[in-house]
Amino acid sequence: MPYELGEPDEWISEERRDRDRLHRDVLNTGGCANPVHLRTIRVDTATGELKVRDLRIACKDRRAALCPACSARYKADAWFLATSGTLGGKGLPSDVATHPKVFCTLTAPSFGAVHTVRDDGRCHARRSPPCKHAMPTSCDSRHADDDDALGSPLCEWCFDYDAAVLWNAMASRLWHRTVDRLRRRLGASEGLSQATFRAVAQVHQLRVAETQRRGLVHLHAIVRADGPEGPGSDPPAWLTSELLALELRAAAATTSIAAPDRTKVRWGDQLDVTLIPTVEESGRAAGYIAKYATKTVDGSFGLVQAFRTRDDVLRARTTPHLRRLALAAWDLGQRDELADLRLCEHAHTLGFAGHLITKSRGYSTTFAALRAARALFALRDVPDDVEFPQYAFGYLGRGYGHPEGDRLAEFWSEFVAEDRKQRRLQRLADQEEQALSIGDPDSKADD
Repeated sequence: MPYELGEPDEWISEERRDRDRLHRDVLNTGGCANPVHLRTIRVDTATGELKVRDLRIACKDRRAALCPACSARYKADAWFLATSGTLGGKGLPSDVATHPKVFCTLTAPSFGAVHTVRDDGRCHARRSPPCKHAMPTSCDSRHADDDDALGSPLCEWCFDYDAAVLWNAMASRLWHRTVDRLRRRLGASEGLSQATFRAVAQVHQLRVAETQRRGLVHLHAIVRADGPEGPGSDPPAWLTSELLALELRAAAATTSIAAPDRTKVRWGDQLDVTLIPTVEESGRAAGYIAKYATKTVDGSFGLVQAFRTRDDVLRARTTPHLRRLALAAWDLGQRDELADLRLCEHAHTLGFAGHLITKSRGYSTTFAALRAARALFALRDVPDDVEFPQYAFGYLGRGYGHPEGDRLAEFWSEFVAEDRKQRRLQRLADQEEQALSIGDPDSKADD
C-alpha cells in the first residue's frame, strides 16, 4: 500500500519506500511476471535539472508459460480479433454476422503410430506382427490425460522425424495454397474466372496453429465469404455456407506443395469443417481460436525460447519425443538445400516457422488497433492541451530484482484471473435469468 498523504518523507524508512515502489511496479504492470526494467531521463525545463527515474513496463509476451498476466490480455485481444470477424464490431459492420462462414480444423498426416486415447479408452488395438524393429504395434493401456507417453511413437525408429519436421515447416505455406485453391474452386463452381470472382466476392480467413502432443502442427481457422467491397457488402446469393464448406473440404483434399527436398506435403485424413450459423457458434469458434493463441509448443517452459547450440536442444526440459523432433529440426537446418526454412532458428517450435495466429487483411480489426484503443481509453481523463515531457529511455534488464516481486506478481495475476472468471460466470447467470424471465408469462404480468 502506498504511504499515507501528509506523512513526512523523513519518517518513512528506506525499506518501506522500496516495498511501496515494488508494489507500485507490480500494479502498474498488471502483475507481469517478467517486466522490462527501464531508466527514464528527462530535462526539467523550469530548472534545467535532469530527472532520473526507474520504470518497469509489462513484457506483453503472449506465451502463458512465460507470463500468465500478459498472455491473458493477448488471449482477450485474440478473442476480439476472431469475434469481430464473425459478429461485427471493432470497426466492422454487424452485417458480417449474416455472411457465410465456416470453422475448420486441418491436421497433419501420420508419420508413425503414436500412443493416444481412442473412443473406447484404449490406446491401440492388438495388431500382428510386430514392426520391422521387433517393437509391438499394440498398446492396451488406458492413458491418463497427463501421461507423458501420449503422443510418443510406439516405435521411435519407425517414426519419420525428418518428414514430421519438414511438414511443420511447410504447414503455413500449405494453408495459403489451400485458401488460394478454395477461391479458384468457388469461382469455378459458377463458371467464373479468378478475375470475375474477385469482382463479385471475397474470401477472408483467420487461422491459429496448435501443436498436438505428437509434435505436429494442426490448424484451426474461421473462413468467411464477403461481397466485392469486403465486409461491408453481401456476397452473391449462390455463395452459401454449405458451398463454402463443400469447396473447402475439396480444396484441402486436393492441395499439395513440394518441400525443398522435393517431397510432397499434404494435409492428413482428419478434416473437420462445420458451419457457423448462430451467435453461440461464433463465440465458441472465437474462444477456440483464442484458447491456442497463448500456448507454447508443449504448454511448458521447456520449448519457449530459440536454441543457440545443439547441446541446448539435448538439455531441453521436455518429453523425449519432442526433444527428438527439436533435434531433427536442428540437424536438418545444417543442410544447404533446407537453409531457407531456417530450421535451427525454429527448432524450439519443432520446425514451424509461421506466425501462431494470422488473418487476411479484410477479416477483422488488428492487434495494433486494439492496443491503440486501449491506450486512448487509459488517457480518457487527460485534457487535450496537456503536453507530455520528452523522455530518454535506457534498458536495465528484466524482472523485479526482488523475490517478493515475483510472488506478488503471481498472486496478483491469479487474483485477477479468478475475478475475471467469477464475473464471467455471473454474466452468464444473469443472461440465463433474463432469458427465463422473458419466457415466463407470469413474470411479464408481474412487470
